[in-house]
Amino acid sequence: MLVSFLRVLILYPIVVFGIRLMGKRQLGELQPTELVVTILISNIATLPLEDQNLPLLMSIVPMLLLVCFEVLLSWGVLKSRRLRHLLSGAPQVVIRGGQIDQRVMQALRFTLDDLMTALRGSGVFDIAEVQLAVVETNGRVSVYQKADARTVTCADIKLH
Repeated sequence: MLVSFLRVLILYPIVVFGIRLMGKRQLGELQPTELVVTILISNIATLPLEDQNLPLLMSIVPMLLLVCFEVLLSWGVLKSRRLRHLLSGAPQVVIRGGQIDQRVMQALRFTLDDLMTALRGSGVFDIAEVQLAVVETNGRVSVYQKADARTVTCADIKLH
């Protein structure tokens, strides 16, 4: 029992440190490669906890290698637009001029309910009010309303 406790005390900070090295994102903002590495690290960390005969180093080394690989890959994504598009994809326009692009919706496996939920989250309740809606690489939807549907600001009516 003491061995398990000590292994947890050793592995936990290593896992937290490794995840922190990859970046400070929330779970929903993880890129696919980051999510895969996070899952792999958590699985590898459990191996020496389940099997007391397995040396800790047999778990720590692969975890650190995965983190190093992810950091290098992240650096490559920052430097190479091609690699970024290959791993992260590109933003996709799903509404243009109030018209839904069904082909893009199908390619993204995005339902009308998903789209309407995202629009409501942006304060838009009618698709006809949308000039442009873009599904970003992180899955969020950016919405740009038509000029006549936007809320009037002081700058619009020149009240300064």
